[in-house]
Amino acid sequence: MTPAQTTDAASASRPDPNLTGPVTVIPEYELRKLVFNELVNMLYRQLPVSITSTMVVTVIMIAALWRQLPGHWLVIWLVLMSANQASRLLLYRLFRDDKLQSYPIRWRARVWATGAGISGLLWGATAVFFFTPDSVIHQAILAILVLGATTAAVPLIASHMASLYGFVVPALTPFIGRHLLEGDLAHVALGLILLAVTLALLSFGRNYNRLIVTSLRNRYENEALAHQFARQNVDLGHARVAAEQANRSKTQFFAAASHDLRQPLHAMGLFASVLKQKVRDPEVAGVVSSINASVQALEALFDELLDISKLDSGVIKPALSDFAIADVFDRLRAEFSAEAAAKGLRLSIGDGHHVVRSDAMLLERIVRNLMTNAIRYTTAGEIAVTAAPADGMLRIEVRDTGIGIREEDQQRIFEEFLQLGNPVRTSKKGLGLGLSIVKRFADLLGYRVRVASLFGRGSTFGFDVPLGAARAQTPATTTAAAAGAARLGDRLVVVIDDEEAIVTGMQALLESWGAQVIGSTTGDDVIAAVHASGKLPDLLIVDYRLGAEETGIALVQRLRRELDPEIPALLVTGSITSDLDGQARAAELDLLLKPVTAANLRRRIAALLRAHFPAGD
Repeated sequence: MTPAQTTDAASASRPDPNLTGPVTVIPEYELRKLVFNELVNMLYRQLPVSITSTMVVTVIMIAALWRQLPGHWLVIWLVLMSANQASRLLLYRLFRDDKLQSYPIRWRARVWATGAGISGLLWGATAVFFFTPDSVIHQAILAILVLGATTAAVPLIASHMASLYGFVVPALTPFIGRHLLEGDLAHVALGLILLAVTLALLSFGRNYNRLIVTSLRNRYENEALAHQFARQNVDLGHARVAAEQANRSKTQFFAAASHDLRQPLHAMGLFASVLKQKVRDPEVAGVVSSINASVQALEALFDELLDISKLDSGVIKPALSDFAIADVFDRLRAEFSAEAAAKGLRLSIGDGHHVVRSDAMLLERIVRNLMTNAIRYTTAGEIAVTAAPADGMLRIEVRDTGIGIREEDQQRIFEEFLQLGNPVRTSKKGLGLGLSIVKRFADLLGYRVRVASLFGRGSTFGFDVPLGAARAQTPATTTAAAAGAARLGDRLVVVIDDEEAIVTGMQALLESWGAQVIGSTTGDDVIAAVHASGKLPDLLIVDYRLGAEETGIALVQRLRRELDPEIPALLVTGSITSDLDGQARAAELDLLLKPVTAANLRRRIAALLRAHFPAGD
C-alpha cells in the first residue's frame, strides 16, 4: 500500500512491535472499522478507471445520437456529466496526495456515494430526455450503452453497497419504467428484461461485496495472527493456511466475475451482430455499426481490466507446449489485415515456420497487443512482424513507422493507464493497459521485452522465445479459408446455455447464417427435439456452467452417447478455471471464452465443420 492509500485505520491494523505481552485477536468493532476503511479506499483507487470508462461511453452516446436529438440537449447533458466526473477527478487527486486523510472515513464514503448517485441520475435521465419513440434503433442504442456503462461499473463500485444501489437503481429504473409505459408487447418485454438484468447486477454486486469483505477480514485477522505467532516464536502454519484461504476467496471472486459479467456482454454482442445483418437502410446501417463498435469497446475494456485482475490474483499459470509460430501468425494476419488496410498501412507478417516452446495463448496475446498498439499509433507506412533465430532463441519483433517514443518515456510506457500519445484520453486509443499487460504476460513467461524507438520515426518491440522440438508440419490453412464463412444452410446446430437471452441471441445469429437451430437452457429436451427434426446435429454449442450438477462437458458426453459419438462440439464459457482448457481437450471439445464476437464464432464453426465434414465443405 502506498502512502497515498494509507489511512489512520490502515496503520492501526499493524500492532506496534515494541509492545510487550501477547497480542489478542482484533476486536470485532475494530475489524469492521478496518474493513470499511479499506472498502472506501478501494473506491477511490478505482476512480481513474471509473472516470475513463464513463467518459468513453458518454462520448460514444453523444456521437451516436447527435443527428437524432437536438444538439443543445446533448451538450447540456455532456456538460453535466463532465462536471460530475471532473469533481471526482479532483477527489482522486486529493486522495492521492493524502489531503483527504483529515476527514472522517464515513464523510469520504458519503461524498463518493453522492457522486455515484449523481452519475446514476444523469444516465437515468437519458431515458426521459433522449428516448425516441419513433426510432427503435436509437432506443436500442440508448439501452445498450447505458446497460453497458452500468455493467462495467458494477465491479468498480460494489465494494460499497450504498454507492452500488445509488448508481445502478437511478440509472436503470427510468429505462424499465419508460419501456413499461410504452404499453406495447415489445416494449413491455424489454422493460421486464431490463428489470431482470438490474436485479441480476445487484445480486452480483452483493455477492462481490461479500467476497471482498470476507477476503479483507481474513487479511487483517491473518496479519494479527502472524504478528502474534512471530512474537511468541510459534509455528506460523495456521496463518499461512488462513492466508491461502483468503487468496482462494479472491480467486473464486474473479472466476465468478468473469462468468457473470461476460454473460450480458456476450448476449449484447450476439444481438448487435444479428441487428447488423438485418438492417438494409444505409443510414440505419451506420447507426448499427456504432452499436457494434460500442459493444466491442466495452468487451475490450472488460477484457483488459479482467486480464489485470487475473494477473494480480495469480489465476493465470503458463501451460508450455511445442507449437509452430506460424499458427499464431496466421490468426493474427486474418485478424489485423482489414484494420491495417482501412488505415492505409502495409501489414507484413513473417512466415513463422519455426517451432517454439511457450504458452500459445499468452504468446499470442503479447504479439496481438503489440500489433494493436502499433496500428493505433501509426498513421502512414507499415507494420512488420518478424521471427528469426538468434542465439538459440526465436526473436520476435513488431516494428512500426508510427509516432515513436522519446527515450525518457521508453520504460514508463509499461505503466498502467499511461498514454503518451493521448493527452485528452480519447476512447479510440484505449485505456493505456495494453503494454502493461504485455509486460506482465512476458514476466510470467520469463521473457524480457525490448524497446527501440526514434521519436517521430517509429518503434520496435521485441522479445526472445525458446525454440521447441521440431514436429511434422500439417498443410497450412490459407488466410482466406481460415477467415471464410461457415456454410450452414444444411446444418443442424444445437445451442445450450442456462441464460435464455444468450440462447435467443445465438439462435437468431445462427439462423441468419442459414442454420437450423435447436435451443435449450438445460439440455434435457434436446434428445426429443433432435428425434423430432429427423436428423442428427452437425454441431453442439454448449455453455460450461449449466446449473444443478451437470457441466457443459458432461452434457456433451451424454448427448454423444445418446446420439452420435462423433458430433463436433464447441464449449463457450465465461469461466476462467485454470484447468478448463485441459478438460475440454480431453473431452475433444473446442473452447471459446465469452464474450465471443460473431466473426470469431463463425471462423471457429467453419474450422470445426471442415475438420469433421471435409467432403461436405
